[in-house]
Amino acid sequence: MVSTLTPAAESALRECAHRFDGALVVCGFPASGKSTAARFVGALTGAVVLDKDSHAPELEVSVMSRLTEPHDRDSPTYKSLIAPHLYTSLVRTGLTVAAKYPVVLDGPFLGAIRDAADAGIRLSEHLRAVAGPAEPVSVTTVWLDSSASDIEARMRMRNAERDAAKLADWTGYATTVLDSGIRTDAHRIVDIVIAN
Repeated sequence: MVSTLTPAAESALRECAHRFDGALVVCGFPASGKSTAARFVGALTGAVVLDKDSHAPELEVSVMSRLTEPHDRDSPTYKSLIAPHLYTSLVRTGLTVAAKYPVVLDGPFLGAIRDAADAGIRLSEHLRAVAGPAEPVSVTTVWLDSSASDIEARMRMRNAERDAAKLADWTGYATTVLDSGIRTDAHRIVDIVIAN
């Protein structure tokens, strides 16, 4: 399935592409259009695109197969044992490359958003602290915002195994993730909010 961006989202992303230097972090809920947005900016700028879903999928599946189920990305087990280290690796790699070449990082970053909001700091500041880059790197953060109904429709269309549990209990997922306050936190601590 190829996700599409709204014309307004494309316009806002073009503006981001013309201004960004260093790292552009595209975050948002699963199925909000992050990967499409990241590839769009990458194509416009020639930036390297590092996607959380392709960063270490075999490691995620292998470890989660032993702990819960292979495509679990929402349990407390995943969130405490896998996600923090996977995101640290992704951010550290991305900001290391961004010191020399533009990079677009693509991932939900929901835990990082919550951590930054709890600390009362900008997401970009939190990510720089997590990565600990040796060289100063400009980090611009973008929240790609989509409605719950659009997210559900995109998940159903893409039919990814990692979405099966979310869709099987959509009401529970919407309550515990989409309506958990992360969107409000993101609007406060990211640099740019783009509706899609």
